[in-house]
Amino acid sequence: MTMDNIYELDTVPENIIMLSGEALLSQRHMPTPPNLITYIRGPKHPGQLYEILKEEYPDDHPLTLINRNGKRPVTLSELRTKEYLFDGVYYLVIDPLPERTSFESLQNTVAILRGPHGCPWDKKQTHQSIRDDFLQEVYELLDGLDRGNSEMIVEELGDVLFHVVLQTQMGIDNDEFQMGDVISHINDKIISRHVHVFGNPEEISPDQVTERWEQIKQKERARQHKKGGLLDGISIAMPALSQSFSCQKRAAKAGIKWESIDDIRSKLAEEAEEFITAQTPKEKEEELGDLLFCIVSLACEFGIDPESALRMTILKFRERVHSLENRARESGCDLFEMPRGEKEKFWNEAKAAEKQK
Repeated sequence: MTMDNIYELDTVPENIIMLSGEALLSQRHMPTPPNLITYIRGPKHPGQLYEILKEEYPDDHPLTLINRNGKRPVTLSELRTKEYLFDGVYYLVIDPLPERTSFESLQNTVAILRGPHGCPWDKKQTHQSIRDDFLQEVYELLDGLDRGNSEMIVEELGDVLFHVVLQTQMGIDNDEFQMGDVISHINDKIISRHVHVFGNPEEISPDQVTERWEQIKQKERARQHKKGGLLDGISIAMPALSQSFSCQKRAAKAGIKWESIDDIRSKLAEEAEEFITAQTPKEKEEELGDLLFCIVSLACEFGIDPESALRMTILKFRERVHSLENRARESGCDLFEMPRGEKEKFWNEAKAAEKQK
C-alpha cells in the first residue's frame, strides 16, 4: 500500500481480527480476545476447529460461512458433526462475545479504577495494603473447591483474578512491571518445566513429572546464582499445616523422612503421650506442635494434603452443626439448652444423611 491509497484504511471495519485457518490448527486455544469479530481465512477441519473454539464460545454461538455464493449462518456445534462444512468456504466469521468477557476488558476496568477519575479506595491501595484481602479471596476459592460448587468457584476465581490484575496495575502505575512481564514469566516457566510436552514429547508418570520439576528448579536456581537451601522458596506466610506438608515433601526427596509407616505410628503414640503428660502450657504447646508435625508426616506417606483433608472435615463439622441448629429450631428449643442425648441423636442422623448423598 502506497501513501496515495493509504486512505483506503478508513474503509476497513473496526474491531476485526483476521486469522489463518492453517495456522490456527496448531493452537489449543484462541489467540485473540473473544469480544472482537474474528475472520478465519481458509478454515480447515471443522471437528478440530470446534475443539479449539469451544474453549471460548458456547455450542449455540453464531458463526457465518462465506463462499462464492454468499453467506450462510451456522452454529458452533455444527462444526463438530459436519466434516464437509468448510468445502468451498473462503472465510469463517465468529460473532463477538460481550465486551466484558475479555481479559483485556478487565484490565481496562481496573486501569480506570486506578486512573485520575477512578475510585478513591482502589487508587490508594498498595501491594501490601490488599495482601490480606487477596489471601481471604484465595481461602474463599478453596471453600468453593471443597464444596464442589461451580457457581461459587466461578465467582471466587473472578475475585482472585481481579487481585492479580489490580496488583499488576499497581506495578504499571509504579513503573515496576507490566502485564506482559507477569504473563511471559509464568508462560516461559511452565513451558521450560514441561519439556515432555513442549520439547521432546514423551509419556511419563506424574511422579516422574514431579521429580523432573525439582531437577529443573535446581538448575534454574543455579543459573540465577541462587544459593538457597533445600527448603528455601517455601513461604513462611503459608498456613502452618500447608507449610509443614511442603517442607516435609521436599525434605523427603533428599531422603529426610521416616523409614516406614510403623516408625511414624510409633512416633505418633510417643508424641501423643508426651502432649498428654506435659506439665506447663508452654510444654503442652510445644508437644502439640510435634504431634501435628508427626501427623503431617503420616499424610505425606499416603500422598494426602493435610490442609485439604482438614478443610473437608471442618466443612462436614459445620454442616452437622447447622443441621443440629435446624433440628433444635424445629423442636422449639434452644441449641444450648437441648439435652445431650438429643444432640447425639440428631448428630448421628446428620452423619447418616451424609453417607446417603
